[in-house]
Amino acid sequence: MERDAIIIEAIKAYEVRQYERALPIFRKLAKKNDPEALYYLGMVSFGEHAGKPDPAYAFDCFRRSAMELEVRSLYMCGRCYEEGRGVEQDLGKAYDYYAAGAAKGDPEAALKEAECLETGKGVAKNEQKALATYVELAKRQNPYATYRIGMAYLEGKGVAKSPESAFSWLNKALALGSPDAMNQFRLIGTKSKTDARTTQDVAQIGRELFQTDRPERAIPYLQIAGNEGDASSLLLLMKAAETGRGWKKDAKAAYDLALRAAALGDATAMLAVGRKCEAGDGVKSSAVAAASWYAQAAKAKNAEAAAELVGLRGY
Repeated sequence: MERDAIIIEAIKAYEVRQYERALPIFRKLAKKNDPEALYYLGMVSFGEHAGKPDPAYAFDCFRRSAMELEVRSLYMCGRCYEEGRGVEQDLGKAYDYYAAGAAKGDPEAALKEAECLETGKGVAKNEQKALATYVELAKRQNPYATYRIGMAYLEGKGVAKSPESAFSWLNKALALGSPDAMNQFRLIGTKSKTDARTTQDVAQIGRELFQTDRPERAIPYLQIAGNEGDASSLLLLMKAAETGRGWKKDAKAAYDLALRAAALGDATAMLAVGRKCEAGDGVKSSAVAAASWYAQAAKAKNAEAAAELVGLRGY
């Protein structure tokens, strides 16, 4: 059987997760440095599709494949370097791979290249060049690029601020099915007609994303749910602000989030506010304020708060 027919058979098996059929074919072709087979071998080892992930092996497969300019492998090498998966983290090399993939016409690599330029990750910040890339991708109806143009106008990144232009581009992104645009409208209190998600739906997405290796993706979902009165989302945001997981570490922001959750009647949040007041964590230290919050939490049947109250005042 010719190489093309063999690999098509393997890819079909891979797509329906029949890895026991696909892997032997990919491995056989990889011995001949087949770039496409190496890419798929890397993808299986990169994720959690079949058995235990092996990031180092995945990166080696992507690297060998990228040497033959397989565009998907160029992008994946960038991810490996950006995330430090299977190789030591190197944001400069990540950018180089993304740029190489973008030059070969890969839209995912182009988006990452633009993101690096926009934020200065691994390369000198250049918001105007990033915006130009987003504009080119938006011409091809790319939802995320269209959303980023809207945000550029909203935040004045690479272009003069314009709420009108921002609204126009965000609406275009929404029409293209961008979940980011949907989230942005909801963050400002305007729920689109196409957004059928309940507050708890959004909170659940946020909780699940926060447990992944890219917790920053959870933040807008948790912010939306928190704005809509979900105390557990506010507490998770508090944790993010306390630890710097997925968000900027900020003790004052953590205290404010705990306070917002406590205002919703959440006893765990009341306990957290009490502890922060006692420790002076993000707020001026005050035993009186701490005791008040412990008392409120204890009244709401929080046993830890009752113990903290006894420890603080002795009875």
